[in-house]
Amino acid sequence: MKENSTIIKNSLILYLRLIVVSIVGLLSSRFILQALGTSDFGLYNVVGGIVFMMAFLNNVMVSTTYRFIAFELGKEENAEVNNVFNVSLMIHIGLAFLVVLIAETLGVYYIKNYLVVNADKIDDALFVFHLSIASTFVSIISVPHQGLITAKEKFWINAIAEILRSILALLAVLLVFNFDGNRIKLYSLLISIVTLIPSIIFIVYGYRKFPNITKWNFQNKLKYYKEMFQFSIWIMFGAGASAAEVQISSMIINRFFGTLLNASFGIANQVNTMVKMFSQSLNQAAIPQITKSFSGGDTNRTLQLVIFSSKYSFLLMLIPSLPILLETDFVLNLWLKNAPANTAIFVQLMILNALITTMSAGIPAAVHATGKIKYFQIILSTMVLLGLPVAYYLFKLGYPAYTILVTYTVISLVNMVIRQYLLKRLINFNVREFISRAYLRMIYVLSFVSPLFIIHYIFPTSLLRFISVSVVSILWLLIGIYFTAMENSERTIAKQYLRKIFNAN
Repeated sequence: MKENSTIIKNSLILYLRLIVVSIVGLLSSRFILQALGTSDFGLYNVVGGIVFMMAFLNNVMVSTTYRFIAFELGKEENAEVNNVFNVSLMIHIGLAFLVVLIAETLGVYYIKNYLVVNADKIDDALFVFHLSIASTFVSIISVPHQGLITAKEKFWINAIAEILRSILALLAVLLVFNFDGNRIKLYSLLISIVTLIPSIIFIVYGYRKFPNITKWNFQNKLKYYKEMFQFSIWIMFGAGASAAEVQISSMIINRFFGTLLNASFGIANQVNTMVKMFSQSLNQAAIPQITKSFSGGDTNRTLQLVIFSSKYSFLLMLIPSLPILLETDFVLNLWLKNAPANTAIFVQLMILNALITTMSAGIPAAVHATGKIKYFQIILSTMVLLGLPVAYYLFKLGYPAYTILVTYTVISLVNMVIRQYLLKRLINFNVREFISRAYLRMIYVLSFVSPLFIIHYIFPTSLLRFISVSVVSILWLLIGIYFTAMENSERTIAKQYLRKIFNAN
């Protein structure tokens, strides 16, 4: 089916973006610390941190925008895509001015009166802050255009914009590295310009490619604004709960075990974040089609896409996870030389928790498509936050540090069941079919690769074992996916793609 091919193509595009942006980002992080020095680097991160803070808010706003636009696109007839786009644009213009007003009053007041910095650095701090606000203003206004591009499934535009931004950011770092003047001012200027480039690309592409949708049409009906605001608030509630889970967990660990365990937890979270990004590429590509299928009344295809997205998001995440789970200690020692204590078990439990969550990755997209997300977000987010007091109580009883991640893993298993129940209540979701075609096939794959966790211990730890185990485990996993996870129709598609590849060569 053409739509399934589009999902696969977009997933590959997002994979390419992920690989390039990750590699370039690692290089940029390494060089900028050397270029600015510890003091100025810390100053930029404190004052210019609004750019990173707004990235969280932007993700929420983009999710809201493309949900409503994709929903209207799925209707085909009597669609109000232009109305939805303009409502979103008005909201974001208002939000952009509100951010500037608050930042240029309270933010400037804070810098001048409370920021802990040498007096001769106040001017630098204000310079960085003003530029960060300017780039944030444009980024917020570009959100409706980015949401439109996502709803239209033009992921290659997102990929080009992000890859270009990351490469230019690296070039900016290299320019600063060879500059003898005020490096922090030059860096903040260059990064602000670089940050604007994706926003400008989204805006220009949106107006040129979709003139009928982006045509200015002032909307004064409050119901449009109310619906979009309510949706974004509940999306933000869920995102905030996930962020709080990580941040407050660090505080609780610090309270009982000190900074050394915080370092272990932080390193493990970095590994976990990188691994999760591989599965998210497929889910991001499938979300617009899940929304369009639901709004178009095709509940059967919605179910098929939820099964497809959940199963293959899990399997895609398992590909990088399996070698890391098998060789955790070696990977950490190769990367860090002397990894802090407990890092390995933190990494393993975080990846296990993420794999469990990913097993039902397609369900939230279907729930969001209905627009009835209030109780879904409240119940699941409350369950996530419940892990914090439970972990605190267990630490008081003397349990080890990794107990907090065991708690989250148990909660993830409970949430996996809750997701299915809530979706069934919303759209009469066929839970039995989902379990048989998604969960059972995931379990078959896990059973297929489980002997690897015993066999690899036969050989002594070495670089050769790590390379061999990584290659063999991925090949063995791919075989398992082909024979135990894929349905007959999916194997047929896989054979067709393989024939095209071999015939092209």
